[in-house]
Amino acid sequence: MSKKKFILLSILKTWLFSTIISTVLLIVFMNLTKPEVSEHPRNCDMSGLAYGLVIIWLLFLSIASFSSLLSFLRSFQSKIKTALCWFLLPIIFMIYYFFMITEGQKISGEDVLFFLIANFPWLAFWTFYYSQFSRIYFKEIDK
Repeated sequence: MSKKKFILLSILKTWLFSTIISTVLLIVFMNLTKPEVSEHPRNCDMSGLAYGLVIIWLLFLSIASFSSLLSFLRSFQSKIKTALCWFLLPIIFMIYYFFMITEGQKISGEDVLFFLIANFPWLAFWTFYYSQFSRIYFKEIDK
């Protein structure tokens, strides 16, 4: 399999698997933190906004991960520069996302948990595919 095809499939699989896992974790989180039912139920449930935010956020992370294709340029052919290509832009987006959801206010446990639900599955899969890529790619260079 070519390296470009491997990266593109990695981006697609990372987005798909992390979206499924994050959505399931978010469903569990929302059910555990659901307020008690009162006499007058709310007419508007904002949980759909959280699901949409996570799915769109994971799409943005996947788009940012296209920076990994820079690792094919000659100037990015070292281990450190390849890791920067794979992780720098997504990590910058994750930091921005964290400050966006906290809105500059005091950070609560729910904010941190929501941040982890939205980012950790994607980061875990992306790290796995990077390790596969670097194992294959740098083995070829060392020959």
